[in-house]
Amino acid sequence: MKKLRITLIIGIIFSIILSGCNFPGQETPTSQVDALNTAAAQTIQAQQTSIAQTALATKQEQPGPTQTLSPEPSEEPGSPSATLSPSDTPTTAPTQTPEIECNQAGFVAETIPDGTDYDPGEEFTKTWTLENTGSCTWDANYDIVFVEGDAMGAPASSSLTSGTVKPGETVKISMDLKAPIAAGTHRGNFKLRDQNGVLFGIGDKDGNFWVKIDVQGTVYDFTKNYCASGVVWSSGVGTLPCPGSSGDSAGYVRKIDEPTLENGMKDDEPGLQVHPQMVNDGWIRGIFPEVSVTENVYFYAIVGCYSDSNCDVKFKLNYRIDGGAERTLATWHEVQDDDFNRIKLDLDDLAGEDVQFILLVEANGSASNDLAMWFGPRIEP
Repeated sequence: MKKLRITLIIGIIFSIILSGCNFPGQETPTSQVDALNTAAAQTIQAQQTSIAQTALATKQEQPGPTQTLSPEPSEEPGSPSATLSPSDTPTTAPTQTPEIECNQAGFVAETIPDGTDYDPGEEFTKTWTLENTGSCTWDANYDIVFVEGDAMGAPASSSLTSGTVKPGETVKISMDLKAPIAAGTHRGNFKLRDQNGVLFGIGDKDGNFWVKIDVQGTVYDFTKNYCASGVVWSSGVGTLPCPGSSGDSAGYVRKIDEPTLENGMKDDEPGLQVHPQMVNDGWIRGIFPEVSVTENVYFYAIVGCYSDSNCDVKFKLNYRIDGGAERTLATWHEVQDDDFNRIKLDLDDLAGEDVQFILLVEANGSASNDLAMWFGPRIEP
């Protein structure tokens, strides 16, 4: 390669000299030597560049060791660099939230705590506060439903709300109730019902919400129950129909909503119009089912002839305890005298007993005109 370069330079110089010799009489400028030196230098530089490019191409064609470029540090020099290492701990799958039921309720508060004491027949208002813990909105198509126990005058169903109760909101449910007449503990259970007729209640297990009270006294309305199951009316001819027919010679009983007293006044309480069997010393009686008598209760009634009938009768309140012998508790003799008798009879002597009461009317002699009246007979505090 070196020999080739020297030969090429010499050839170029020789050509220049010969060129100068071909033009006789023309002087070579004093700068000719510099020009020759410059041309020679350019030629050598070009040759060196060509040789270098050839060497570089040859070097690139030959494979060499691969160098890995290190990335520039992203942090300030001298700052510690955290190295991430693979973890053997398995990745925990995300916990799925259980789906909330559409219809679900939660108990918040109530009035009338369990075991509150009431008198027989006493009226009260119970209020529950419930929360909508489901995912569906309650509206006027949702109902409160009595499901079991003592209804205490509650309707079979009633509307839950006239508006809407969204999930997370609460609603107050108020219900007008009446204590039963029987003594003891009484409970009524309720649930909610959606627009499709599906019942649901409190919590995940759809429990009931309820009213639970204790009745301390005894109340029994003889007029209201005069033809109820278990009541038997009879006379000397045997069992009588209930209600009876006016003028029946075997005797009869009827309910009168606004009975007329001996003095011609009308009473605003219903009563029982009775007539003994139409024979001398005839009688009529009504035997009622057992009632559990508690302390501080009384038998109330007004007794007398009905309107202007010319009666002469004996009213008797008889009783049996546990199916035993019949006894007379009290007797009242009534005749037509434009007056009547108000009764308030203390029953403390019978407290704690299951008592079967008997209303009896007996004629004194002929019974042809003995139209008599039990006005509002009842047991209450």
